[in-house]
Amino acid sequence: MTHTLIAENLKFPEGPAFDKDGNLYIVEIGGGQISKIDANGKVSLFASTGGGPNGANFGPDGNLYVCNNGGFPSRSRQREAGRVERITPDGTVSIFISEADGEPLNSPNDLAFDAHGNIYFTDPVWGEQGIDGSPPGHVCFSDAQGNAKRIHTGFAFPNGIGVTHDGARLIVCESGTFKLHAFDITEPGVVGDPREIAFLGEGAVPDGFAFDVDGNIVCCGFDSGQIHVFGPNGGEKLRTIDFDDQGVTNVAFGGPKFQTLYVTESRAGRVVSLDWERPGMVLFPDR
Repeated sequence: MTHTLIAENLKFPEGPAFDKDGNLYIVEIGGGQISKIDANGKVSLFASTGGGPNGANFGPDGNLYVCNNGGFPSRSRQREAGRVERITPDGTVSIFISEADGEPLNSPNDLAFDAHGNIYFTDPVWGEQGIDGSPPGHVCFSDAQGNAKRIHTGFAFPNGIGVTHDGARLIVCESGTFKLHAFDITEPGVVGDPREIAFLGEGAVPDGFAFDVDGNIVCCGFDSGQIHVFGPNGGEKLRTIDFDDQGVTNVAFGGPKFQTLYVTESRAGRVVSLDWERPGMVLFPDR
């Protein structure tokens, strides 16, 4: 499939999200900032968050909500506290969620809204060797006021997350085992036990994903250089799509017919796009 270059020279891009005007927002984990790409491909700074902005999505209030993992420590940089941030259209950043069940968040990674404006988000715990051997992480829920609780603990680095088209299931990536899991949502913030629905393959780290209009799961396999496509109920792969960069991190549908898939290539620092055979699923709250 032909890939079109949309933007480059980004610092570990992730979390693609479109606003209602068709502008694309990209978090730059390595730069501690969020960039805006307009319909003409012009890249500009939208907000400086510090830390490590990760997954992002627009809420029903028109603000951009961002999981900030706190950044990756180095000799010159200390890790900040993990949080979920709210960013207004003028780029003003504030902390929306800093704890769940009264305990500080660890490294919030990705988030998804439901039809009621509630947020489901993942909160993994980084181990000394990164994802490998990381302590059990959390899947969390927050109401529209930012009151958060943990609804599951135990996954080896929970990562990408999404609510299905009917609001009945929550899909979560478990990066440490290369698997996808599904939870039945019985009511907002209440889920059943997880069940494994898909396996990307050894070494293909499930990261961000999107649904198409038929409910198919279009999931990035970090370190595999591929996107892995599964049916709505998981099972065997429908296909894989190859990329030049091994570090594909996340995807989002956009474009005039909502039939263009935008992909973040983290190591190359690029955003690329490709035509899709069917439209993407419109996310809550716009559905």
